[in-house]
Amino acid sequence: MEEKKKTILYLCNCGKNIAEFINMDELQTWAKSQGNIDAVEIHDLLCAPNGKSFFKEKLNASKAENVIIAACSPKMHEATFSKLAEEASVNSGRVLMANIREQCSWVTKDKEHATKKAKHLISAALAKAPFLENIEHRSLECLTDLLIIGGGVAGIEAAITASRAGRKVYIVDKNISLGGHVITTEEVAPHMECAPCMLAPRLAMIKNDPNIQVITNAEVKAVRGFKGNFEAKIKVKKRYIENSCIGCEACFPVCPVERKSEFHLGMGSTKAVYTLFPGSVPAAAIIDDSLCKHFSDKSCNDACVKECPFGSINFEQTDSELIVKVGAVVVASGFDSFNPAKHPSTATHLKYGELNNVYTINEFERLAASNGPSGGRVLLKDGTSPKNVAVIHCVGSRREDILNYCSGTCCVSATKVGHMLRKQDKEIKVINVHNDLSFATPEEYSFYTKERTAGTDYRRSTDQSAVKLASNGKAIKVSAPGITSFDADMVILATGAIPAKSTPELASLLNIETDKFGFFKSASSLLEKTLSTIDGIHVVGSAQHPASVGDSIALAHSATAEILSSLMPGRKIELEVATATIDKERCAGCKLCISVCPYSAVVFNSEKKISEVIEAICRGCGTCTASCPSGASKARMFTNEQIAAEIGGLFK
Repeated sequence: MEEKKKTILYLCNCGKNIAEFINMDELQTWAKSQGNIDAVEIHDLLCAPNGKSFFKEKLNASKAENVIIAACSPKMHEATFSKLAEEASVNSGRVLMANIREQCSWVTKDKEHATKKAKHLISAALAKAPFLENIEHRSLECLTDLLIIGGGVAGIEAAITASRAGRKVYIVDKNISLGGHVITTEEVAPHMECAPCMLAPRLAMIKNDPNIQVITNAEVKAVRGFKGNFEAKIKVKKRYIENSCIGCEACFPVCPVERKSEFHLGMGSTKAVYTLFPGSVPAAAIIDDSLCKHFSDKSCNDACVKECPFGSINFEQTDSELIVKVGAVVVASGFDSFNPAKHPSTATHLKYGELNNVYTINEFERLAASNGPSGGRVLLKDGTSPKNVAVIHCVGSRREDILNYCSGTCCVSATKVGHMLRKQDKEIKVINVHNDLSFATPEEYSFYTKERTAGTDYRRSTDQSAVKLASNGKAIKVSAPGITSFDADMVILATGAIPAKSTPELASLLNIETDKFGFFKSASSLLEKTLSTIDGIHVVGSAQHPASVGDSIALAHSATAEILSSLMPGRKIELEVATATIDKERCAGCKLCISVCPYSAVVFNSEKKISEVIEAICRGCGTCTASCPSGASKARMFTNEQIAAEIGGLFK
């Protein structure tokens, strides 16, 4: 029979926080009368320096192996007392706290009742004590490199920040160049900073940084592992052009095929061989094999091959696969814009795609851009300048039947329209139709008041979902409840932000959660803003929620700072001690634990036909233990025996 281990009980007055509401003398006398306590010590403030010395002194003298502290919440000082116990050669797995402050003195006005309740909580801890087990503190070597999924402004900023700290960075984007949404705009509100001027130097930094590997025209296909040790499989699609290409564009003029430009949102064209925009990163062009004559009738005689001064064109190129090992993942996959033609209500009312001169806000950004399809001139389909422009707010947003949230950045983008059109022609009249306005910062509101003073007209409708557009000769009739109908030459639709198309697939392969709106969910809305529901995977920018450029950059810096501080070269990461274990003799191989584990920490050993826990991933939540029908899964520090004894002790 195992020898009974000595138990010491500490009672903490917590100044007056506990002692004023609980009869500590009575509690001490009662505790000494219990047969399962070998020593009872009381102190005014155990967490104070003299209290810590008192704690270690009494523990060493008592030779106790089980330690119970009746004091504050374990969230406050369990780590403190566990460390002190370890210093006194007592395993921290044998340290228990009975919360007689938050659960007694702070919430129970009657002193007699509070004292009685404290006795019950201490009894529960005493009953659990004989079942305590030693725990092993484990650590693991970690990688410190980063994988960034998404090459927009947030991904770019995260990559540069990590590289500055000497980390290797892999930045992956599905497009053929980095840049994201911001590179398609001319100016960034509210300060109307030049977007290309802001991003071009950042792109050049990434291009020339030996610590950053840019992987575009690619998709992450699998991610396995845990914080400090992730392995990602990346599919790199063929470009038919080698990296020796510098984007000189010598092959462009001789290509006989034209295609719609995705950079210009279909409003301009490129050749079948093209770059996304001048200054793309990487600089290498790509060939659209669905249109290239080489892959059909070869009528072009491979003119591009003959023109290329670097011999970069390779029609034999195939897709490739890349495996990278990193310590953390940053998801910066961005957002998509609501398409008003895809929903019956907006399609019927706004006739986007049917009426001429009706554009989304993103299309307007391209028209107004100096590198846009019309050279920065916003023109009607007939080539003339508009005289009257309507801007419709909240297209898709703040509607229960479409996007049941405010997209946050649309109002300031809509306000840009008047500013940019007046640069073209001060006589252009701009009318914004809205139900409400949302400006997140003083600078954004100041921008709005400035533009209103400059001449932008704001008209409030009583129902944005009822705004209607109709053809009225060459003009477009705009009508909405609460405002007088008017004619416009051009209409701009301020469309809402929706989760990127890749979000569900990414969430599945990363095993992270999305929120009720479809964006990636953070572990905490306040304290761990960028951390996903899996440790080591962070979500930044509009992948998490519709975010401004400034907020996206701030989130990127926050995530990178957290990664840099927690994954440091030469420093191991501490693993969770309260992990689950599976008794191989009792496991029936039903795999129920695998299906319920929120961290993918349980795997099936097909040879042994049993489930096994990857302890480096396990967070000790106990879900597998609660679901196991055979009792094979055991939660360390929360075993069935411990919990049953603790519950029994409460009713003594």
